[in-house]
Amino acid sequence: MELSIGALTFAQVNVLNVNYDNQQTGANLQETSLTPQMNWSTFGKVGTYPVDGLVFTQPLYVTGVAISGVKYNVLYVATMGNSVFAFNADDPQSAKPLWQVKLGPTVPSGLFNFTDILPEIGILGTPAIDATAQVLYVVAETLPPGASSTPVFQLHALSLVDGHEMFGGPVEIAASVTGNGAGSSQGKVAFNAFWQLQRPGLILGNGTVYIAFGSHADTGNYQGWLLGYNASTLKQTAVFNSAPNGRQAAFWHSGRAPAVDTNGDVYAATGNGDFDGVMNFGETVVRLGGADLSLLDWYTPEDWSDLNNLDEDVGSAGTILIANTNLLLSGGKSGLLYLVQDDSMGHLGPNTTSTVQGVQVNTWGIFQMALWNNPAASSGAAPIVYEFDPNGPLKAFQIVNNQINSTILSQFTPETSSAYAGLSLSANGGANGIVWLTTGNYDIDSVPATLHALDASNLANELWNSDLNSSRDQPGGFAKFAPPTVANGRVYVPTFSNAVAVYGQLNSTPPAASPAISSVVNSASFLEGAVSPGELVTIFGANLGPTSEAPGSINGDSLSKTINGTQVLFGGIPSPLLFASSTQINAVVPFGVTGPAAQIQVVYQGQPTGSSTVPVQSASPALFALNATGGGPGAILNQDLSVNSETNPASQGSVVVLYGTGGGLTKPPSVDGLLTSQPYPLPVLPVSVSIDSLPAQVLYAGAAPGLVAGVLQINVVVPANASPVRYDQVVLTIGDYVSPTAITIAVQ
Repeated sequence: MELSIGALTFAQVNVLNVNYDNQQTGANLQETSLTPQMNWSTFGKVGTYPVDGLVFTQPLYVTGVAISGVKYNVLYVATMGNSVFAFNADDPQSAKPLWQVKLGPTVPSGLFNFTDILPEIGILGTPAIDATAQVLYVVAETLPPGASSTPVFQLHALSLVDGHEMFGGPVEIAASVTGNGAGSSQGKVAFNAFWQLQRPGLILGNGTVYIAFGSHADTGNYQGWLLGYNASTLKQTAVFNSAPNGRQAAFWHSGRAPAVDTNGDVYAATGNGDFDGVMNFGETVVRLGGADLSLLDWYTPEDWSDLNNLDEDVGSAGTILIANTNLLLSGGKSGLLYLVQDDSMGHLGPNTTSTVQGVQVNTWGIFQMALWNNPAASSGAAPIVYEFDPNGPLKAFQIVNNQINSTILSQFTPETSSAYAGLSLSANGGANGIVWLTTGNYDIDSVPATLHALDASNLANELWNSDLNSSRDQPGGFAKFAPPTVANGRVYVPTFSNAVAVYGQLNSTPPAASPAISSVVNSASFLEGAVSPGELVTIFGANLGPTSEAPGSINGDSLSKTINGTQVLFGGIPSPLLFASSTQINAVVPFGVTGPAAQIQVVYQGQPTGSSTVPVQSASPALFALNATGGGPGAILNQDLSVNSETNPASQGSVVVLYGTGGGLTKPPSVDGLLTSQPYPLPVLPVSVSIDSLPAQVLYAGAAPGLVAGVLQINVVVPANASPVRYDQVVLTIGDYVSPTAITIAVQ
């Protein structure tokens, strides 16, 4: 018997947008290597790809990209550092990207007094790829040089081969519609980049790039915008505003892209906002024409006003189209899972009608869903939808005879409570389904993620998790709402540790991994920039130090300059070390480092990284956050030395204690690594503080007693007329250098 070569091969899968396909199922149904039956004892973390910022996006995967004459399977990663990285997906031990590009300066979260995302906003929505044209479309939010408060969004079309701009990009995103809603002027509502947030993933259809926008924490004059751009020219072709005569009704979808059906129509869901059924469509699932984004159909729950009042966005989970049916799934913060006929949506109506079925699957919110739309459904197999209950279980429900069976098919409850999750499914068609779930207690500082592999046919059967051998397999910091990517036998997990962790079959003799630095940030603000003498910095990368996390040690009255064979050199000067792991090192810039730039090198077990260059300046002030995220409530003590918090605010006129770093040289000169004692060194440059934009009297600014030299303690008086709220901004100025504005204090 003769077989064609094509019959003996299996086409490798491409992952070209968030949630794998235009239906937004969250499922890769072409996975043949990873099965519930495989030997899970040989599965684990096989590498790390270091990047320059938090990864909110889903990594994308393209096979056979020719780069410098060699064909690679490439993993593309977009970061909040406004960078796009291309990695060799077949070499997880290689920390060096095939190429990387930076798309402009990021926007500090403090610009918006916004703590949902810290410390910066860059690329938040997952890009979309046209594998045929070899182009990656991505939206970056930037703060142009000299612009103190006016960010811009730009659409870029980047070559998959080397990252160069294509089609005349980038183009600045702008739009306007007729209306008298929030922010309108002379009968027009203009897109305002200050109030909008590009949270949903991008999606391609009809030769168009579709881009949807949400908001910064529901504040300001914003609406939901959905824009279309020609994929070949980057010219704007269509605009939809969800509330031109009102406010809000944003698209955020917990990062899910709008869905596109086989006719080219676009589906999305809005959150809290005004509704009138004519021009304003808050709390609504909409169907839009792909060519012009005209409104074709919609469904709004009749209790939309109650949903608004309770902050229970209909659109929190976006939409999933069920192929080969006329049905779509949507889920909201009320915990209702909706099954809607996409060709007869019913407009305003109750939760259950002849065209809509609403099932209460949990009591607090649906943010992540995945669909196993079994290709064998025509022979009786029913589609299965998976949804995660915040701080509860992952549940599976069957869709039988075009109805959700409200009886739970199976469920899995993580050992550690998790408010949010990342969710993907892999299967070989209708067989060997695995649900990949990332969890982490989002309320714990720098919480580590856990990757779970669950039998998709019975979620109670946990096949493997990364905590079984955490010293080897721990992914890094948990990334909120970011789905793992499953492609061709490997799982790629985005993290908030400035890295993507890679999982697959373990090699008994893995190749030697070379160390690499990906970014150097201030340990208080977590922002890149110039460093200063004595500044506490965090170095991110791969293979930098011991596999297991290791704290620094104290020798006498000084912090050690080595941890388990790890050393950091600034301009050849060894640095005191507070912490070391394979992906992160916390160090203190030696006081002897001088400008205008310094070379940084990490040495682990005698193997050095390549040198990275950072600018040096006299001071780089930043205040520490209570939760070590670079912003939000500060690490602040009230006058009675209790921790300042929303429930324990400081009184107007009272004394509070702030902690920071980046103060520069001191008098008397500080000694590297010394635990400070009297006489306490004071910054050479003058120190001032503002609270709620008001000057705060500084009573003391100098070394923090008993802590390593480089940590500043600043005692200040809360201004008598500071606003009595939980989020007054605190700003530290040293000389002419000003801290980021993301730290807040609660005042009463």
